[in-house]
Amino acid sequence: MNKKVCMLVMNGVSSDPRVTKEANVVGQKCSLTVVGERHSLTTAEHENAGAYQIQRVNSIKKENGSGASILNKIVRKLASTVKIGLAAYKQNADIYHAHDFEMLPAAFLAAKLRNAKLVYDSHELWIEQRPDFPPLFKKVVMIVEGWLVKRTDEIITVNESIANELQNRYKLQKKPIILHNFTTKQTVTTKIPTKQAPEPIIVLYHGGYMKDRGLEELIQAFEHVTGNVVLHLRGFGPIEDELRNIAKDLTKEGKVVFCPPVSMRELVTAAQSADIGIIPYKPTCLNNLYSFPNKLSEYLMAGLAVCASDIPEIARLNQQVHFGALFDPFSPESIAVAINELTADKMRLHNCRENALNWSLTAGNWEEESKKLDDLYNRLLV
Repeated sequence: MNKKVCMLVMNGVSSDPRVTKEANVVGQKCSLTVVGERHSLTTAEHENAGAYQIQRVNSIKKENGSGASILNKIVRKLASTVKIGLAAYKQNADIYHAHDFEMLPAAFLAAKLRNAKLVYDSHELWIEQRPDFPPLFKKVVMIVEGWLVKRTDEIITVNESIANELQNRYKLQKKPIILHNFTTKQTVTTKIPTKQAPEPIIVLYHGGYMKDRGLEELIQAFEHVTGNVVLHLRGFGPIEDELRNIAKDLTKEGKVVFCPPVSMRELVTAAQSADIGIIPYKPTCLNNLYSFPNKLSEYLMAGLAVCASDIPEIARLNQQVHFGALFDPFSPESIAVAINELTADKMRLHNCRENALNWSLTAGNWEEESKKLDDLYNRLLV
């Protein structure tokens, strides 16, 4: 008899790379349905994604106006949780797999009612993602999460720091399984090209233009970056106009270039035109401090050296791989020093790029990392 698995996620499924990568692995072993949200009538309610099926439930539309925005958001989230939970219950699955805390209570109830197994996949420290969460709300969520995680069959998370935090915070007997969100093998080269003298060294940031990403300080750092080094910013987001205004003089000088965004499938290929990837994330909350940004894996797979914030998970991997230099993201001067040191030593830069690519093609890719998920489901599906 073919076992059934149901994953629950609070988004449209297709745009979530971690969910889709995991679903492709699990869907090879059993009958899998991923239940998520449907935000637009142009999006299919039911979709065959190859190895798995997607079912989307209609979400409540946002109301205009700021007066009821907070209450409206809470109501919409709760309504979506209930609707996704009901759809998941109807799947009558043998295993329920909750992606992030938002889906854990619904997955727990479905699993309890169906006498099924429960997997909790913590993509982040959910309650620590924003420093402005009210203390009472944070306390309630931690109580609920702490009660539920002890009633799961398996817990998965994205890195060592979050695994340790979950284990210590909730006094778990077993450490969560660490399943890094590495990118898939998709490089078009196995050798780093030699940089020709007239060509500028390109430092690339790709991703969202958002608060606390350190992009303001990154642009300011290029007032202190020496030599023929150019910053490419590829993405979009709510603070784009502000960033363009900060960078207007550097843009005129050709030191900062705003590049059009590309699709997620093209990120690694597009990044290969650069030399250094940069991640200036600010640790403004515990979730940011413990983060392992997807773009780190993408840069490394593209064969880029990396300059990044000196935060635990990035520092841990740099000690292992030796891919570049770390800095204080709150200081433009510190960012500039890291870039200048790496770009001034061409041999070091080349070695960092080779280290990045070699590691990505051997250990640091989803094909290798996903073996942990395959082993986990081999146990659960017995």
